[in-house]
Amino acid sequence: MQNKDNETLEEMIARTMRENGVTHDDGAADRSQFHIDDRVIYTQQQAENAYRDAEEQWQPQQRTQPRQQPSHKSSQSSKSKSSSSKSSKSHSTHKKKKPPQKNRASSRAPAQTQKGKQRMEYYEDDEQLYEEELEQPPRKKHHPIRTIICLILVILIVAVGAYSAIAWHYIGMVETVETGTRYDVGVVPLESKNVRNILLIGTDTRSVTDSGRADTVILMSINYKARTVTLTSFMRDSYVNIPNNGWSKLNASYRWGGAELLMDTLELNFHVSVDDYVFVNFESFAAIVDSVGGVKLTVTDDEAIAMQAPMAEINDIKGLPSNKDFITSGGTYNMNGNQALAYARIRYVGRSDFQRTERQREVVRKIIEKAKGSGISGLNNFATACAENIVTNMSKGEMFKLAMVLPYIATFEFDELRIPADDMYSGATLDDGQQVLQIDFDANIALIENNVYSD
Repeated sequence: MQNKDNETLEEMIARTMRENGVTHDDGAADRSQFHIDDRVIYTQQQAENAYRDAEEQWQPQQRTQPRQQPSHKSSQSSKSKSSSSKSSKSHSTHKKKKPPQKNRASSRAPAQTQKGKQRMEYYEDDEQLYEEELEQPPRKKHHPIRTIICLILVILIVAVGAYSAIAWHYIGMVETVETGTRYDVGVVPLESKNVRNILLIGTDTRSVTDSGRADTVILMSINYKARTVTLTSFMRDSYVNIPNNGWSKLNASYRWGGAELLMDTLELNFHVSVDDYVFVNFESFAAIVDSVGGVKLTVTDDEAIAMQAPMAEINDIKGLPSNKDFITSGGTYNMNGNQALAYARIRYVGRSDFQRTERQREVVRKIIEKAKGSGISGLNNFATACAENIVTNMSKGEMFKLAMVLPYIATFEFDELRIPADDMYSGATLDDGQQVLQIDFDANIALIENNVYSD
């Protein structure tokens, strides 16, 4: 007997057994007993029907046409072959044995994969075979770029955490003071959300609360958008209107009202908005220079001689020989703290106070450049010296915010400015004999706006 694919029954049974895990009881007395999922089929006709049903259930997609009935000849042959078997076993096959029902989970056949993504599972329920298609979730793959990005993020988090801890260590060493009384000067100051102004005040006093001369007044303006740091020197002999005190020299504002009155004076006369300051005296300035290993400066013969008097003053304060570290001739030197301080204080060589402000900005710029290239050990010495030798009205929170962007600010371009600028002032002598600089305020305010607040 042949099926639609021209297979004999025996060939079909063998193939189906191989494909679907059907076993044949080789130990049976005859070859008419077959096992299909624990069901025992006793006759060849029953086996044929059972395998046909199983084939229809397991491979329904392959059956596009109705099953062909076996030919008359083959059916007659099959009947003749099985007649003796039917007559001898009619009493035993009169009633078909029904296998006990099994739980669906316990009758699962081994899973078969299809295209690497699906598997087929078979269940038996009331002698019916069902087919269930299960989707196998795709295996997640980790892209190497994603792994690298995650690693970089972890490193950045660790680095930022370490830097924050170090910053707080130095900030804790800084002496802070409360901001004193400020006046409403009645002008609209130059302001920008992209610009941060910090006033650097250098004096000959020992404390920010002492009255003294403000020999150095430099406005450090950080422009985050233009990526510039501008150092603007305000000359001490500028004739300005000091709030509630009348007209006088700029450095008198510090002597009369400290850092707060100096900031108010700058805002009233030059329209610069400034709320933060850093105070440093002569001795502290020398210590900061020494922390970076000195700075390289070039001096003339006249400047070398002029440096000796201020150096002797500091040496006497420290209890050192008056002529210690004197420079006797012009040249390029790697100057220590006392020598660099004396160089910045020279007033009566060259263009008097105009050239002195240039020397001050030069020394400040050289200190910053030296610190940036000094390595981890050098930066530690510089940060420690600054923290121990400055006084500021900035809160520790404000200093921390500034410290977090310092590595970014270090990449900015440095510019310099002097107020009053050339051709924007005139010399004058007051009734009491003082020589002052009369300022063209409109021109100098426009210069500050174009250089400090430009995008």
